[in-house]
Order: sequence, then structure tokens, then C-alpha cells
Amino acid sequence: MSMLDMVCLGDSIVYGYGVDYRNAWPYLASKRLGLSIMNKGENGDTSAGMNARFMEDVVWNHPREVFIMAGANDILMGTALRFTCENMDLMIEKSLAAGITPIVGIPIQVDGEMLKKCWYSFFGIEDTMNLFQKYGEWLRGYCREKGIFCIDFQNRFPEYIRKWGIGRAYQDGVHPTREGYSVLADIFCDEYQKMKGVCE
Repeated sequence: MSMLDMVCLGDSIVYGYGVDYRNAWPYLASKRLGLSIMNKGENGDTSAGMNARFMEDVVWNHPREVFIMAGANDILMGTALRFTCENMDLMIEKSLAAGITPIVGIPIQVDGEMLKKCWYSFFGIEDTMNLFQKYGEWLRGYCREKGIFCIDFQNRFPEYIRKWGIGRAYQDGVHPTREGYSVLADIFCDEYQKMKGVCE
């Protein structure tokens, strides 16, 4: 029986770009939930990259569950959405075939105003934001159809930011601040406990 509860597979948002590893949201969530969580986020990674390393980083570690959040870099780099969707489906199928329960993360929306000043996107800012929204809608529908639990960071992140009164949630329009990562941990923990039927 695996001693590892979960692998978090993703890009820089999972890795915790710009902060110490102890402030990355998977680490914070592991402490709050009392779970063993392995962070397999890689800065700049795409859905294709995650799919390529899925066996080594997920299946061979034998976790009970895998959290998968991919697609943000695909959009920023101009990858056609259909390829991102195909890679997500392939990773879900691999996890199910290995007896690992998948959980899907919907990436946070970018901050358009900050993105203009601090970051590069293949598409224009408005098109980029629309693609994030379209991808989020596809993920919600996909997860409903497959009966897979998803954690909707895209919708929950601005809600929690307002609730906690955080003035600056992004470093650069893409990556959260230290406070932003803490918010992601809160969202993950709240939604994960709902999935497990645990009430505080």
C-alpha cells in the first residue's frame, strides 16, 4: 500500500514560483490537511511536458491520488486548445488505468493589466483571458462528464482574494504572491475536504 497520499503535477503555479518551497501551496496544503503530498510542479511546463513525464513523476511514485493542473503555459505560448485538452484526457486515462484517483485543477485567470507590463503572451491580452475562460469551461464540462472532482481555482481565487482583503495577489500577472499561494492552499483544502465529506 502506498505511503504517498498525492502527487501534485503542474507548472510554476504548482511549483511555487517566486517563493520558498514552504510557501508553495501544495506544501501548505499538506500541513493543513495532514497529507503526504509530493510537489511535481515544474516552472514553464506545458500539458505535453506533463504528459511525457506522467509515468515517472506520478505512476511510479504510487500515490493514492494525483492532482493535475496544466494548460496555462500552453495558452501563453500559443498552443491550440485542442492539444491541451487531448493531453489532459491522456493524463486522466493514465491515472485511472494505474488505479490512481485524479483531481483536476482549473488554472487561475491571469491579471490582464499586470500581464501587459510584466509578461509575454502569444495572443493579445483580451484573447489570452478569453482562452483561459474557455479552457476553464471545457475542464468543468469534462470533469462533469467523467465524474472527476475538480478544484476551480479560476473562479474561487478572486472570491477568496476579496474575502481576505488581499491587495496584491499576483507578482507579475501570472504568478501569485506569497499571500496568493496561501489563498490557493485555502481553496484546495476547503474543496478537498468537501470532496471527502469532512466538515471543520
